[in-house]
Amino acid sequence: MTRHTLLATTLLLLLPLSLLAEPLPRGDASSVGIQAEALETAAEELKSEVKEKKIAGGMHMVLRHGKVVHFAIEGVGDIEDNRSLKADAILRIYSMSKPITSVAAMKLWEEGKFKLDDPVAKYIPAFKQCQVLVMEGDTHKLVALERPIIVRDLFRHTAGYTYGTGMPEAFGKHYQKEQMLYTNRGMFPPMMTIAEAADRLARIPLLHQPGASFTYGLNVDLLGRLIEIWSETPLDDYLQKTVFEPLDMIDTGFSVPADKADRFVSCHGSEDGKLIVVDKAEQSPYLQKPAFLSGGGGLVSTMEDYARFCQALVNLGELDGRRVLAESTLRKMYTNQLSPASSDSFRFGLGFAIQDISLGGGDRERTAIAYRWGGYANTSFQVIPSEGMAQVFMRQLIPSNHRVARKLFPIVYQGTE
Repeated sequence: MTRHTLLATTLLLLLPLSLLAEPLPRGDASSVGIQAEALETAAEELKSEVKEKKIAGGMHMVLRHGKVVHFAIEGVGDIEDNRSLKADAILRIYSMSKPITSVAAMKLWEEGKFKLDDPVAKYIPAFKQCQVLVMEGDTHKLVALERPIIVRDLFRHTAGYTYGTGMPEAFGKHYQKEQMLYTNRGMFPPMMTIAEAADRLARIPLLHQPGASFTYGLNVDLLGRLIEIWSETPLDDYLQKTVFEPLDMIDTGFSVPADKADRFVSCHGSEDGKLIVVDKAEQSPYLQKPAFLSGGGGLVSTMEDYARFCQALVNLGELDGRRVLAESTLRKMYTNQLSPASSDSFRFGLGFAIQDISLGGGDRERTAIAYRWGGYANTSFQVIPSEGMAQVFMRQLIPSNHRVARKLFPIVYQGTE
């Protein structure tokens, strides 16, 4: 075993596997075509980020051909008490909830509970009254929809809903009036159920006509409410039954149970250029089940759990002999839903952004397609089914810029044979 391979293997053994729930198989990088030197470089970069106090801590995992071949952990989960970040840490994944909710919804599509081009108003009548707010210089007016909001719009973020911030007052005041705003630096969802939120959202004017543009916002939270209607089951119970249990994601949910609270880590922010704690783990609202089950951003998870979800995505819908979606369904989700569909434009499927990735170097260089997304506290993932590969990165700092993941992921791709 070379020094580089030994280092890469050591990174996988930072904690006994007994502390991890249902760990995926571990393997040697060189046996699956990833250069150990690339993983060493990625590990050193992560270590440098912590040593230079650019980040409090971070976790980086690489999977290929069904095995975890790299799991680097550096730093702390709370800069105030200097608590080490551990392999089984429970973290806020925010918008990395969206792909999970989208997969769960497509399970109901497979069962014929809805069609992608069904009007949302078919299931929630309040959406028959939706309007678009049109700005004309210093004035604005409400106009009728040219077509209804359809379910497909929610998966691909083309309904015209935002998160209610960073917009002209003419728009923002409607989100304020309906109390449809995330609070405390954007960390916590509105104080209501998603059934109540759906009716309130229907009263908020759209930013544009449905289907006209990609606009990131509360779309998947509304999709979560539709899941409840289609399945006649609360969203948390439905996710548990259709995604978490089949994939053995035993630490993923909308809150942190009391018997796991010691594994939950704090969330950081920045003030005057320095890291501060903005949501202390021991005092966090995440220790209680929220009223608002945010399918768009409310889940907590672990590296191991989310890696299992990613491996199921790489495997086109199954893991350990248990299938959560048909292969054809996942391929549909991986198909660009935005127009125009060109290689140099932003592409988004049914729950995933679509991106061309460069792998290897020299005469080994090639392009593959990755399906990806990230979360508000700087969590990120990419899956490349054609390469049997996935990467996951997590830390807890808001707001997100995904700077570290954007540095680490390409290092590994360049060393992929």
